[in-house]
Amino acid sequence: MLAGEIAKRYLKRFSGASSNQIAKILAEKHPLIFPDSEQARNIVRYYRGAQGKAARSRLTTDEYIRPIEEAMEKKYNPFGLPEAVADDWTPVSLPFTKGRGVVIADLHIPYHSVEAITVAVQWAKVNKYTDFVLFDGDIIDHYMLSRFDKDPRNRSFKSELDDTMKLFDAFEKAFPKAQVILKWGNHDNRLERFLRQRAPELLDMETFIKDEYLKTRERGYITVPHDVPIQIGKLNILHGHELQGTSTAVNPARGAYLRALECVLLAHHHRTSQHAETSLSGRLDTSWSIGCLCQLHPEYARLNKWNQGVAGLEFDGDDFQIDNKRIVNGQVR
Repeated sequence: MLAGEIAKRYLKRFSGASSNQIAKILAEKHPLIFPDSEQARNIVRYYRGAQGKAARSRLTTDEYIRPIEEAMEKKYNPFGLPEAVADDWTPVSLPFTKGRGVVIADLHIPYHSVEAITVAVQWAKVNKYTDFVLFDGDIIDHYMLSRFDKDPRNRSFKSELDDTMKLFDAFEKAFPKAQVILKWGNHDNRLERFLRQRAPELLDMETFIKDEYLKTRERGYITVPHDVPIQIGKLNILHGHELQGTSTAVNPARGAYLRALECVLLAHHHRTSQHAETSLSGRLDTSWSIGCLCQLHPEYARLNKWNQGVAGLEFDGDDFQIDNKRIVNGQVR
């Protein structure tokens, strides 16, 4: 076929050009063979294998078929702009669509409250929130790596890691069939921030990656980066530091809603709160903040508005329900 032979000659000559560009050249140079650029484009795409699996099976040569990476680059960067530096930021979905589990946060090991954690575990087991355990950030304090003033008499980084391993062991024993999910918080990210400032050469070493030094892969845990939300239907689960400017909010849940304008469950503020708003169209959005499971009067914040707490989360597809509780004097309320 004359049109095909001419098209292949131009495909070889202009292999780096887009299909549209080659089609325009064919229509301009050979108007009797290619009456318009659309007809030429169809022939070019045929020889490039871009007209489906059935059409590709009829080709006698794959010489003109472009790798998918090259084809996508030409499609989305037709002008050859320089490659941009961009982070891949995508909310995470859980690998299961139904469950009833417990959400806890802000343990700040080794400054956790043994009593509050015990009460939270007992409440979750009695109320059958046992399908999964979601740690919503600030599991480990990384105290000695903090940028704030530190008391050198306090626990070492290694001691914190040892205590965190013991905590994981305890939860695996208490919830033997549960999927453990770790949503990292700002305190959990302190080692990476420390290395960026003090020893950037060590950032790529596996030894200093949380999943390695906390053995989360070996335990089969799901881990979510500190700045990426978890999405369950219309619910967005954050640690809370991601939404800048909510730390001074009278109601942390309301502050989160005003930043996100969607349903949000967060921690970080060490306070139990809830806020709901109905839109003009009748859509009801609700946000929740959950209490902490650490000590309530640390050295750096003796006077505060904190409270301890725990939450139950049940979801089935896009539908979800949250049971947000305070822990007061050793009891869930």
